[in-house]
Amino acid sequence: MRERVQIDTDILIIGGGTAGCLAAWEARQVGGPDLRITILEKANIRHSGSLAAGQNALNAYINQGTPEDWVAYVRYDLCGAPVREDILLSVGRELNETVAMMEKEGLPIKKDADGRYLARGKWNIEVNGRFLKPITAKMAEKAGAQVINWVYTVELLKKEGRCVGAVGFGVRDGRFYVIRAKAVLMAAGGAAGIWRPRYSGDAHHRIWYVPFNTGASYAMMKRIGAEMTGFDTRMIPVRLKDTYAPAGTLAIGANAKMVNALGEVFMLEKEEYVRMGGHTAPTPIRVWACYREIAAGRGPIFMDTTKGDPEKVAGLREQYLDMSPSTVLYWAAHDIDPAREPIEIEGDSPFLVGAHAACCGAWTIGTTRMTTVPGLFASGEALGQAPSRFISGSWTCGRIAGRNMVKWIEENGIPLAELDPEEIDALEEKTFAPLARWSKQQFFTNGKPVLGILPKEMEEHMQNVMEDYCGGRVRHFAVSEPYLNIARKRIHRLRRDQLKYLTVPDLYELQQAWDVINRLDCCQLVIEHISYRKETRYLGYVNRTDYPERNDAEYDCFICSVWNPDTDELTFKRYPYEQLVPGDRTKETI
Repeated sequence: MRERVQIDTDILIIGGGTAGCLAAWEARQVGGPDLRITILEKANIRHSGSLAAGQNALNAYINQGTPEDWVAYVRYDLCGAPVREDILLSVGRELNETVAMMEKEGLPIKKDADGRYLARGKWNIEVNGRFLKPITAKMAEKAGAQVINWVYTVELLKKEGRCVGAVGFGVRDGRFYVIRAKAVLMAAGGAAGIWRPRYSGDAHHRIWYVPFNTGASYAMMKRIGAEMTGFDTRMIPVRLKDTYAPAGTLAIGANAKMVNALGEVFMLEKEEYVRMGGHTAPTPIRVWACYREIAAGRGPIFMDTTKGDPEKVAGLREQYLDMSPSTVLYWAAHDIDPAREPIEIEGDSPFLVGAHAACCGAWTIGTTRMTTVPGLFASGEALGQAPSRFISGSWTCGRIAGRNMVKWIEENGIPLAELDPEEIDALEEKTFAPLARWSKQQFFTNGKPVLGILPKEMEEHMQNVMEDYCGGRVRHFAVSEPYLNIARKRIHRLRRDQLKYLTVPDLYELQQAWDVINRLDCCQLVIEHISYRKETRYLGYVNRTDYPERNDAEYDCFICSVWNPDTDELTFKRYPYEQLVPGDRTKETI
């Protein structure tokens, strides 16, 4: 048995990112000085997660209109698809207050000559965001949370139907951590690296979304029995080619328009695209339009910065230094001047997210942020069916989750659970199994195990399956049941037959092993959810060639699944759409 660290706490937060840090802060405000708050972070909380490289804007802020108008926009931007309007309204009503609070904590927000926040479109404001993560982490530190860095959370603990804690391992010290908690918040990010990236070798994770978000949120919640939702809406971002920096900085920040190789502003000049919203069409439609132009022989696609706002184009390098310095270096290395030539863009690999422009995550009860497993809450990318919350919305969601966790503990008198020693022993063995297999291996002369599979080998196999058979870039994001059947069979074989051969030599590689285990669980969610939804609702994100039309009569609803560990199958259920903001869901209100 390895050295164990046992911790008792009131609130356990898994993931010290955007939502997790603000959840700790809010829990302290409502729970008082005696509340015990613990954060598990697999890296270092001051420089981890999606905010580590910074950001130049907050993409959720109500510059005009009302929270209801913002919800109408979010709904429209996902093609009028089902979204949790109740959750989004709860966020919208506190968005601006949260941003003002973060400004007081040191976040530099740009302002115009009259002292108002500098708007970048209807729902964005510009910031100097290179220190976003340290400022966010400071909120957890001010809350007096017990922050445990360098601990990889492996599994949630469940007793008598309630989530009662978690286990993990120290990525540097190799110790086994057992944490008992009265309430647990999952906020460990979304999932990258499931589909095959464009680059290979040392650059195989040269992608837009942070590669260290590997689906742990979704996989752990799935394995504990939470209802999961939204995995038929993987996000496909259109980004700058080669550096994969956000293209919105060019579109919104510099007023640049998308053009094809013929110089046509196709979203404004072609009637078929104009009918779908033109240059402000929903995000999935803009992805679809780009690839339709390429398929028609009119690629590549560019953002025409030569005709953008000259002053704003001149400031693009400064903008990208706040979040993607590699873009500035790339332009310098290739003698690219956005004032003289348009910037090429393309679709990146699909990603699983819940706080960006997609809906992946756990189904939650009302606006409490508690999942269908009592005691387990979700926020940030882990919260399902509430897209386009971004940074400021995830801050806000973290706050809402924090106060609801305290409320649930106090109102129900929740105690710490007594854990089964045999169950904990079994979890420890499971956690370190890939490491234990290494000492029993024989090796080829190149150092690779004879009867073992390395994490990178399994990851590449998984990515190839998902790319070829589950709507990757090579298929222009199209998919059909025959392809899904092959993906299902091959991912099942990896999960059920091959994981027992996964082996690693050290703690660093043990992280990679659990990354691929979690990604494979996410693959199952994606394959089965896309298969279940027999329609094309998110044109551009998931293009079903066998069901090319939208079918509101059958699928204008929320689709959730629960995993059965005995059969390794997902059982599906549907919830009706509840529209709270009146009006046509396929139109904005302002």
